[in-house]
Amino acid sequence: MSLLILSKYFSPMSSIYKIIFVMLIITFTSCAEKPTESGLPDLSSADKIMITYKADFDSSGKMNLKSVDITDVNELTAIEQTISDEPFPYLYCISSGTMTFYKDSSALITVVFNTEKDYRHVAYNYNNKLTALKLSEESAKLLDKFKN
Repeated sequence: MSLLILSKYFSPMSSIYKIIFVMLIITFTSCAEKPTESGLPDLSSADKIMITYKADFDSSGKMNLKSVDITDVNELTAIEQTISDEPFPYLYCISSGTMTFYKDSSALITVVFNTEKDYRHVAYNYNNKLTALKLSEESAKLLDKFKN
């Protein structure tokens, strides 16, 4: 029945309308697809997170780094939940530090993060593509808590 109705509007002479109709269908179906996965491994299996913060520069101009190992289950879970699914436009060379997630002494993934206002994000490489995700204010405060 619906084909008869459509054929009434799309006569053989109006192939341009057929093309437009097909393009609209493609547009609607492609917009309905689920977004691609972020590419992060399952971080819930991590048993350690090493957070490395950028500290001040020494007298020779070399940057000092401070590392903190997190193994407490509650703290691990809280840190894992800081990573959102919301994209962030990545800005190069702006980071507060890195987080490396471990399972049985093997690194699962290393991410770069920034906790500064307007730059709060987590970034990592996946399939040779840089991916950045938004970091909430609360998440930034949590990460900064381990710095001191």
